[in-house]
Amino acid sequence: MSATDNAGKHRSDSPADVQAQDCLECRLIGTTAFSATGAYALYQSRRAAPGSPFGKRVTAVLGVALLCAGAGRWFN
Repeated sequence: MSATDNAGKHRSDSPADVQAQDCLECRLIGTTAFSATGAYALYQSRRAAPGSPFGKRVTAVLGVALLCAGAGRWFN
């Protein structure tokens, strides 16, 4: 069978043509999980928290990366 039907319209039956869409609840849970973890990491990297300055910087970078992942999860 050809890739077009009798009316000449393109059929998208193959898995490569189907684009996965997440439901709103899945996006909301994923965004919340990434964002909350990123906010917690930023909270742990504050000046008054125990730990080395290098460890705090690494934690801050991780927190920002997780917040960006949360935003990417929401808009993707």
